[in-house]
Amino acid sequence: MIVKDFDFTRASKTSYERAEIMVKGGLHSRFNLSRKERVEKAHLGCLGELAFEHFLRTKGIAYKLDDQSFENRNSDEFDFLINDKKIDAKVAKKTTSRDPNDNWTYGYPQEQHPATKNYVVVGWVDFEKSEIGFYGWITGQKIATFPVVERNSYAGYRYLTPNHEFKWGELNKDFESLFNTINNSSK
Repeated sequence: MIVKDFDFTRASKTSYERAEIMVKGGLHSRFNLSRKERVEKAHLGCLGELAFEHFLRTKGIAYKLDDQSFENRNSDEFDFLINDKKIDAKVAKKTTSRDPNDNWTYGYPQEQHPATKNYVVVGWVDFEKSEIGFYGWITGQKIATFPVVERNSYAGYRYLTPNHEFKWGELNKDFESLFNTINNSSK
């Protein structure tokens, strides 16, 4: 699902500014990256979060953001809180002209403890087309059951840290069912 009516250029500028603030505010570098590389990595994540936030607003879904600083913690507890359910939005930089498919693999960092998130939404950022899409969602509990690997089994690149890896085909592509599940769990 491509995020519609999303101002990619403005969001990219905003996400870069947020990334600068996060790194300056103590965002932990798990990967021993340079400051510039840390900002770029945070920029990608912030861009995905802005796109998912836009998607939630267009659907009229109320949410809270984890907007605490990183001075006393290494990472955020969640990206979005909806009816007391923690949602983590994850995106990967799209480096191919091919559309995402069920055989792609995603690595969720083991040290981010996926089971502490109720749901994880996975998508991509295509800088060539200036678009962001979300492929689907999965529970954090389910991610925690997948093997931990150090190399992406689909594309072959080395992960920066050990990751629970799963195929994109494991993702539920029905976002309406995600929001129905969240709403029904609060009753």
